Amino acid sequence: MKNIYRILCLCILLCMAATGFAACSSTVTPSDASGESSATADGNNSTVSETVFPLEKENFGGVTIKALSYETEGSFQYQTFEIAPLAINTDPVNDMAYDRAQLIRQEYGIDLVQELVPTKNDVVNTVREMVLNNMDSYQIVVAPLHYLAKLVAEDAYHDIGVLENGYIDLSKPYWDQKINKQLSVMGHNFFVNGDAIVSDDEATWAVFFNKDIAKDHALAEGYGVSSLYDLVDQGKWTIDVMYEMAKKVVNDNGDGMSWSASSDDVWGISAQAYDGYTFTVAAGHTMTALDDDGYPYITVGDEGNIEAFDKVHRILNDKAVCALAEVEGRSSTNKYEEIVQIFANGGALFTPEKIGTVSNPVMRNANIRYGLLPMPKINEEQDDYTSTITVWWCSAMAIPATNVDNLDATCYAMEALAYYGMEMLTPEYYDRTLKNKRFEDEESEAMLDLIFRNRTYDVGIVLNFAGDMLGFYDTILISGVNTHISALDAKRDAYQEAIDDFEDQFLN
Repeated sequence: MKNIYRILCLCILLCMAATGFAACSSTVTPSDASGESSATADGNNSTVSETVFPLEKENFGGVTIKALSYETEGSFQYQTFEIAPLAINTDPVNDMAYDRAQLIRQEYGIDLVQELVPTKNDVVNTVREMVLNNMDSYQIVVAPLHYLAKLVAEDAYHDIGVLENGYIDLSKPYWDQKINKQLSVMGHNFFVNGDAIVSDDEATWAVFFNKDIAKDHALAEGYGVSSLYDLVDQGKWTIDVMYEMAKKVVNDNGDGMSWSASSDDVWGISAQAYDGYTFTVAAGHTMTALDDDGYPYITVGDEGNIEAFDKVHRILNDKAVCALAEVEGRSSTNKYEEIVQIFANGGALFTPEKIGTVSNPVMRNANIRYGLLPMPKINEEQDDYTSTITVWWCSAMAIPATNVDNLDATCYAMEALAYYGMEMLTPEYYDRTLKNKRFEDEESEAMLDLIFRNRTYDVGIVLNFAGDMLGFYDTILISGVNTHISALDAKRDAYQEAIDDFEDQFLN
């Protein structure tokens, strides 16, 4: 019955594509929820509807467009098939991606193929070899931002925002407007994501919380509300509130707090060093920003940034409350997996993690009730909640500079992937799989909308200036000593020199 339903849906979509009329899209999806083009002037969400594939119908005669990605499993399985699965299977997101690829092949004569190399670094090495030898082996690259960015200075990609064929329209709601704006270095857009893929959404940061622990300690009631979700709705979900709640639930079974998933100990917060950065961004402060002309500049030394990280450092280094993976689990080779296992076993009230964690088999088999919250604000006066992504996993799409002969078909295919992703793939992933199957309450669903609407990218973290900007906060947090000011003083010149060199390479 499921396959019959799928075939009927595909036939309907093919008919609509052939006649130029597609089904109306009335839901706010992750890409348009985070995009300025889907918001009203005052910043509130509006319903986005692109009822017709915007490009004039063309047929490219069966041309093959290859997308390069890498092998992975577990929480990030979508990266292996989100462009063009080999076949249908029991995963509904896989099957919808398959249907989308078939539609593009049948309607526009573009045969999408997704090929995988073993690791993310292999993606980098493959593209580098292509560029050095002028080989058009792959027409699209799909990989996390940290790895894509390694090749920007090597002139490895087309600037998607200025391609003359006009097939890709980055102003459309199915492209993520935040990445278009916040990573548009000197007006160049080398990376795009949105409804074409779902792995970027999986890499968005949020706070998981144990509902049973919160209920047993009447945490919400202590703030005069019936649930933690109410605090979010009232704008009162702050890092200080999170910390006070965390302190109330700590439970030492008598022999000292243990970093072990089998322990009966309960931590207030189970986190990792990267959270020094994620909490600081949640406070509204990135390490770098772009000026009006798109030139990067350093913001990590700004007063608000310093104050935010000082508070984050104090909280995450409270060893009586917070289990930092790199400290408590420093001898473990699987410390990041153990963060999830500890939470899933009821060993922590709060765990900041990527949203894709819900697809982890450990979480899917957990015997706890859990919910999802946005990253907390620094104080109630902060305008809105904001979350960042993990650059180690947040995927984007790029077009290798060696793609010349098939560039038109590639751009047409990417626009089709994004548009039909909005119509087909995102609803399957976001509404039916993520919301309805991974979370048991409507409140967490509302939190997802809020989290995706306010996602932040940091150009300095993506490009990793001087080779260590990405680890700046991590190192300080792991040391246990807040050397924020002195560390920045020691590195500021190197960061600025790296930015200057990067700009010179662009100008030359």
